[in-house]
Amino acid sequence: MLWMISMPIQLSRQRLADLLIDPREDLDLEIKNWLDLRGDNDAKATFAKATLALANHGGGFILLGLTETDRGCVEAEGRPPTLDGYSQDVINGIIQNYADPAFHCAVHIVARQDEQLFPVVVVPGDHRSPIRARRAGPHGNIVENNAIYVRKPGPRSETPTSGQEWDALLRRSLANRRDEMLDQIRDLISGAVPAAAQPAGPARFDQWTEQCLARWEALIADLPPEAPERCPHGYYFVAHELIGDLRTIPPGQLPELLQRSVVRHTGWPPFWFPTRRGIEPYPIDGVVECWLGREADAGAFGQHDAAHSDFWRISPDGLAFLLRGYQEDGLENRPPHTLFDVTLPIWRIGEALLHAERLAGNLVDGPATVTFAVHYRGLAGRSLTSVNGRRLMFEGHVARQDAITERTTIEAASIGPNLPEIIHPLLAPLYALFEFFDLPMALVTEELAQMRRGNL
Repeated sequence: MLWMISMPIQLSRQRLADLLIDPREDLDLEIKNWLDLRGDNDAKATFAKATLALANHGGGFILLGLTETDRGCVEAEGRPPTLDGYSQDVINGIIQNYADPAFHCAVHIVARQDEQLFPVVVVPGDHRSPIRARRAGPHGNIVENNAIYVRKPGPRSETPTSGQEWDALLRRSLANRRDEMLDQIRDLISGAVPAAAQPAGPARFDQWTEQCLARWEALIADLPPEAPERCPHGYYFVAHELIGDLRTIPPGQLPELLQRSVVRHTGWPPFWFPTRRGIEPYPIDGVVECWLGREADAGAFGQHDAAHSDFWRISPDGLAFLLRGYQEDGLENRPPHTLFDVTLPIWRIGEALLHAERLAGNLVDGPATVTFAVHYRGLAGRSLTSVNGRRLMFEGHVARQDAITERTTIEAASIGPNLPEIIHPLLAPLYALFEFFDLPMALVTEELAQMRRGNL
């Protein structure tokens, strides 16, 4: 029987549908054609190798039924008459046969914008030890017995061959053990994040934020008032500044560095680096800029809704800015500017902070301090809700204030281990605007754990 998820308002499925918008293979996203996972043993081994590598990479997604061409990603030939061959039992049966230790993948059947259905496999990455192949593929091909696979640039799924690749794999496993230990400690006591030394002054950071907002406003100036790319019902932005011994990065190496810095725990990660002609990032004024609403600028507005019209800029000087509209405003059968989901800010700001941590690792030699700001606008009149139905007990609180800005300064190395303790005080004032709603620490911890496990 075909396995699918059903929710009152399907925001979780929408998070996965984001993967089908201009998909491109990268280190945490694998694209496969219509593999026969019931009858073709080579296909089973090919799929198993991809899941093993993604699991050791820290998790990711596999899109089935697609192929990459010069025109972008299109449906592969050979669509089966039904998608029963991609059930959760079939997928996890393959993993049970090939993975040691075995792990569980979630399988979702997701509709693309043209209503065509595709299987999406969510591979978890919170493993405390490397995953190895417990058996070889047919005739010893594709998968080798006892082999450990990781993701490499290309992207490719191969065995680690350098000390750096082994270090990254083992460091990830140890970090997962550390995170598990910290979660257990949080069940007993309330943690605290060590305070970072405050920078000398916020002038450069504030100036950067103002420049980015002015640039976005200039880009949308000629769009019609109703164009969704303008985020007419409100938006949020995040910005951060890295303080430390910044590396000198040649301009030609910036795209690859920024692609390595993307953190994907959902289908639409912050600072996503597209490669499709027309929306790819570009250099301007010494920074890298990306506006997914560029097609609207050419007269074809409405190609993207507000939640998928990202505008971002990253400077090699350690400054970053991302602006995005509200996903709640694109829900079917619900008018825009009425809802504010109780879990989305936790996920989105969590991903953005983890991006800052990873960017610091790629851009700064030694310790780094992160000044991080988040701004929400268009809040007045919105009602707190749980659009996926998991947190219905928190519905009904209404905001009267329209905008809020919060910021924090932390050590980059403390972000991963202390993410709930950073998120809670940062976002609590935002939630308090909804008739004094008291953001529960347990809610933050549970949602971040689900985000990191890929439990959409």
